Amino acid sequence: MPQRHTDLSTLDRLFKGNRAQVVQWVQLYLEEAPGLFQRVEACLAKGDTDGLRAAAHELRPQAHYLGSARMLELLGLIGNCAGRAGASACTVAVGELLELGRRITAELKADVLGG
Repeated sequence: MPQRHTDLSTLDRLFKGNRAQVVQWVQLYLEEAPGLFQRVEACLAKGDTDGLRAAAHELRPQAHYLGSARMLELLGLIGNCAGRAGASACTVAVGELLELGRRITAELKADVLGG
């Protein structure tokens, strides 16, 4: 069985088991997340430490609702790393975050949206 990157039980509890609302939230995430990940990538490329920290912070609620412990961990690491050593020190963590974001997108499309 492939490794799971999400645990939607938080969304299920939030929406009291209403599958339609979970699907609606996931669809909204799938629409908005690419822009947030692009912002993270752009801030890293520009060496924009404050922007990178802010972009990582903005993604934290989504990671929480998706039940993605690894995404939360990476976002915290990026925020701390950028604060201590600047944006350029976060290259590896941002790369891992972007790859995880792609995997989560594929997982949600397959498992929640059925395709």
